[in-house]
Amino acid sequence: MKTQNINKFNDLPQRQKKYAKTKISLLNALITELEKKSLSEIMIKDLVKNAEVSEPTFFNYFDSKLDMLVYFIQLWSIEMNALAQSSELKSNSYVTTIKEIFKQTSQYITKHPQLMLEIIAFQAQGLKPKPHTITVAEKWLFFPDIEKVDTIEGMGLESILPPLITKAIQTGELDRSTDIELVFLNVSSLFFGTALLILKKSPEAYPSYLEAQLNQLFKGLTC
Repeated sequence: MKTQNINKFNDLPQRQKKYAKTKISLLNALITELEKKSLSEIMIKDLVKNAEVSEPTFFNYFDSKLDMLVYFIQLWSIEMNALAQSSELKSNSYVTTIKEIFKQTSQYITKHPQLMLEIIAFQAQGLKPKPHTITVAEKWLFFPDIEKVDTIEGMGLESILPPLITKAIQTGELDRSTDIELVFLNVSSLFFGTALLILKKSPEAYPSYLEAQLNQLFKGLTC
């Protein structure tokens, strides 16, 4: 719960709170700058100015602007994992759970299209960056509304979707001959590919295009 998370955050030692606040402030500064510039156009001096910290302080938290994308992806994965767990509890349909994850995620992307495009460009480079260790303080601060967020890890789509697809097969929602890896690749391709084609010209249309394609995909897989 929001109040509980903030209360727990406020009870932490000052050093832990300051670390989390500074790191989240820098990330929020990047997200704000990406509303009007590409990543290559953003200067670190602009980020530290908006976050009200020094440039040397920036490098205590991040190696580069690309490293900030890694951090965001990890936080994003935590939120998707939380969505998966919440939707799974509310619904008897694992296919519905998968669709709900992408529905809510696509709505966020609509508000931050350049951020998504930069993530796609980053992933296309095939780099294997070192992940961040995300503290409980950071989770409580960035996700004040997610209950038990301190127990949730950001493990990426590859750890969230295949188990849900597997359960959909086991419960008979999907045909037993369904290739789990192929479905995962198809869903991921729709998610990223549609963003690449739509976000530049019509970001507000992204959720509806993605929903229609996911519906079509799962219609063909349903028993």
